[in-house]
Amino acid sequence: MTLTTHATLGAVIGKATGNPLLAFIFGFLSHFLVDIIPHGDTGLSDGFRVTKNKRKRAIAYSMIDACVALFFVLMLANTRDINSMRTFTWGIVGSVLPDLLVALYDLTSAPLLKWIYQLHFYFHDMIVKRKRDVPLYYAVLAQIVLISYLQTKL
Repeated sequence: MTLTTHATLGAVIGKATGNPLLAFIFGFLSHFLVDIIPHGDTGLSDGFRVTKNKRKRAIAYSMIDACVALFFVLMLANTRDINSMRTFTWGIVGSVLPDLLVALYDLTSAPLLKWIYQLHFYFHDMIVKRKRDVPLYYAVLAQIVLISYLQTKL
């Protein structure tokens, strides 16, 4: 999933829980659950981790995704009447943290982060490696629809 999708879901979870700790925990858990759904980025991930020759494309996609997510979250924070900015924030942090930790592991190979890397790809590859991934174009369109719906819940 894109960081924007995770962040939007985390924001909705934050609003729904009304509790910063629960927002973080449920945001974190939601990341793994929605990553089970095939979402078109297996080729980018494999290109980065396996073939190494498509690394620039994967990095560019990730950077654009991060910028869009940041812009979108700031837009929501500045255009919505959010009752608790704290729960909003902690829901988002929990929901994007797994991807950030995986990226940190990719960069450092830190032994302390190996567990999150393995857990992340256990869920991420649950269906994709047995069946197949969907085309990235369709996955991004589906996520735009999901984000459009979720943001109405804030």
